[in-house]
Amino acid sequence: VSGSTGLEGLEILEQNPISIRHGQGDPFPVNPQELHATLGVAPTGLVSSLQPQSNDVPGFVDVWDLFGPEYRTHLYRQEKHIANSPLFNGLIMVAVVINTTLVGVEVDSAKEVMAWDRLGFVAIEAFFCLFFTFELLVRFDQQSWGYFQDLLNLLDYSLVIASWLDVATSASTYRERVQLASTIRVFRFVRIVRVLDNSKSDLLVIARGLANAVEHVLQLSIITAVFVFMMAVVLTSLVAQDAYAISRWPEAKMYAGSVWRSTITVMQLATLDFWSEVAIALFEISPLSLVTICFTLFLLNFGVINHLVAIMVDRVSNISGESAVLHEKLLSKAHDSLIRGLEEDLRVGIGMDGKLSLAAFHKLIEMPAVNQKLQLMGISDEEAQAFFDIMEGERHGGITIHQFVMGLSKAKGKAKSIDMCKLICVVNRQTSRATQLVSRVRGLIQEVDALQKRFNDLGKGLTRERMILREQEERLSALQQQKRDTDVFYQSMDMQRQYAQVRMKLQ
Repeated sequence: VSGSTGLEGLEILEQNPISIRHGQGDPFPVNPQELHATLGVAPTGLVSSLQPQSNDVPGFVDVWDLFGPEYRTHLYRQEKHIANSPLFNGLIMVAVVINTTLVGVEVDSAKEVMAWDRLGFVAIEAFFCLFFTFELLVRFDQQSWGYFQDLLNLLDYSLVIASWLDVATSASTYRERVQLASTIRVFRFVRIVRVLDNSKSDLLVIARGLANAVEHVLQLSIITAVFVFMMAVVLTSLVAQDAYAISRWPEAKMYAGSVWRSTITVMQLATLDFWSEVAIALFEISPLSLVTICFTLFLLNFGVINHLVAIMVDRVSNISGESAVLHEKLLSKAHDSLIRGLEEDLRVGIGMDGKLSLAAFHKLIEMPAVNQKLQLMGISDEEAQAFFDIMEGERHGGITIHQFVMGLSKAKGKAKSIDMCKLICVVNRQTSRATQLVSRVRGLIQEVDALQKRFNDLGKGLTRERMILREQEERLSALQQQKRDTDVFYQSMDMQRQYAQVRMKLQ
């Protein structure tokens, strides 16, 4: 095929179908459903499958990469596996919630008795062990040995082993010896994070925002602790060292007898726990303590809470922006990879002049590889043919592959800044040209108006001449009629004269 050009190369490809390579990637054909599924779940799969080999020196690979190669067929199988279905994951989450609830009920109701006195809980736990073991086998069938590379999978595996040990030892030991194993099963509830990780839920964004805001929250906590300690010192100075205040309120030592008790009182005021009675009592025995109360209520309630909300909003906004930028970059890389792959596929139909003819293009779009890439770009065969006809009609004799592909991507892709600048320049140029043409048309209209005025004057003159000619014709007709009448009169007179002469001769 490399030695042929144009339609000859297409005929060779039709007679000997092969799997077209993209750069130095694997030779497996591209499946549009697979790529759509990959783009919808993890856009990195599409980028990695179509990205050409880079010239960078690769780093060291681990054992998992050497002994666990993944092909497109394997990735497609993982995407369509039952372990990746929403129904299966939803059923697992329901089982996790039920099991966690039953663990709490068991711990609350079980006593220090033998296992045969709680056979119901043991049987239920054995059923859940079988269920989660089945889930472990299903996920291992989906991910193979890569299952143990995920920390959540390792947690599931450890919990399943601990559950089996709990069930096995419950038949012969007291509950207190395996109480820790039953309590550890509660950590299975952490698996709900997996559902959030595999979905586009806003809860995951909030969780990531909390994780990123830990440093700021710690700083705010330190500042809050310092402020609480300062208010506690002030409150202790105003109340504990005033004998009159202690005599008026017997519970003053309990609320403000020392710095640590005052600290607890300030925290009570900050959390609005029974704060009105404490605040009123402190105000009655020490009016200056109202300043401490106001500072505590406003700064710790409104200030700290609003600052925490501002931190969370800022972190969540940054995460959302970063996610949008990353998603846009991945889509851009995938689009560029598709463009490069389409150029390589269309390069088969290039003629001797380095251009792609219309006939060769019509045969190329019937190839599965080209058709699949056009479908991924959202372009049908009819649209591609119409676009090629337009570009080929403007150049008369074919176009280059780069011109066609870039024009096709600009026609169907998102508008970029340079494209918008070009569009604005074209629109401004056409607007100025239209303005010039309008001024010319206005000049022509003025000349036409002058000509029309002349034509109107000529029409009036012609109308006048026609009226004169009509009058002349009428006069001529009248003269001709008079001439005919005169001729008839002369003929009658001549006949009468002849008749009179004949009569005179006869007499």
